Amino acid sequence: MKTTRLRGAILTGVVGSALMLAACSGGDSPGGEGDDTHEIAVVLKTLSSPYWLQVAGGVEAAAEETGADVTLAGATKETEVQEQVNKVRSAITQQVDALVVAPTEAEQLQPILDQAVDQDIPVLLVDTDIEDWDGKETFIGTDNYSAGQTGGEFIMEAEDGGEIGFIRGVPGNPSVDARIDGAQDVLEDSDFEFVADLPADSDRAEARSVMADMLQSNPDLSAVFAGNDDMALGAIEAIKGADMDVDDVFVVGVDGTQDAVDSILADELNATIAQNSYDMGKTSVETAVALLDGEDIDERIDTGVTVVTSDNAEEYGDELEEHEADEGVADEDG
Repeated sequence: MKTTRLRGAILTGVVGSALMLAACSGGDSPGGEGDDTHEIAVVLKTLSSPYWLQVAGGVEAAAEETGADVTLAGATKETEVQEQVNKVRSAITQQVDALVVAPTEAEQLQPILDQAVDQDIPVLLVDTDIEDWDGKETFIGTDNYSAGQTGGEFIMEAEDGGEIGFIRGVPGNPSVDARIDGAQDVLEDSDFEFVADLPADSDRAEARSVMADMLQSNPDLSAVFAGNDDMALGAIEAIKGADMDVDDVFVVGVDGTQDAVDSILADELNATIAQNSYDMGKTSVETAVALLDGEDIDERIDTGVTVVTSDNAEEYGDELEEHEADEGVADEDG
């Protein structure tokens, strides 16, 4: 019987943590004609946040179930785009059978992805699409604009209006921009007044600083929609740091991380528009295997969203604990 094992490690250093290549070994030779083992490289934006560990958990599960050889990599943080480019280049050099990539910035990633396609390595995009790029086989992930609309609708139903601010991610990140745009389009003709729209690099500490400035400039701020949960939690920290009651500002994030769920259960964060991140990672590898097996795949696979509030946070949190990848995985081969 063929067994599949995850091999690799996340190395944590003084300046941060970096995910090194982690291989799920399912056979003795690379994929190819007459061989049921496929080598698939998954390159995510980072693995230094709970959200991406959820995606990684799904990747691990699919590797176990399909028997594929899966390498998993990510940059130290989302702003390190060149690190992601280098990891994709490394996968191409190793001549993997397929690439699954969550592109941080389309303009910088597309040329290296074109190189993969030119070398007959199919590319599947996960979490973040490159909408005008014809080289991809499919996009697996949330409709981010729709997720933003859902967030905007939730805020509009929960609050009577007032001043609202928006916190974006890394400038040019299409997935986070789409979420903010979706929320703004829903709220545009509502009783909310847009008073701020600022980037925070999808980083909690940066969002804390941005939110502190936002509160100083807009003392009557009543709501914030953040493009991811880390930034939403940074906003919560800024509210508390300003000696305000967290109930004074209605804060909603996106992703559905464990930290966000814990904050909701603590009556701090009001909601998160949760991406089904585990399913996203799992589906991406399953779809890559199906493609390599010669099956037809859909050009767009929507993994949907779940609105997590105090009503369902505990149940959702239990699911997250079951699905998250370990932050450090020992090499089983010793």
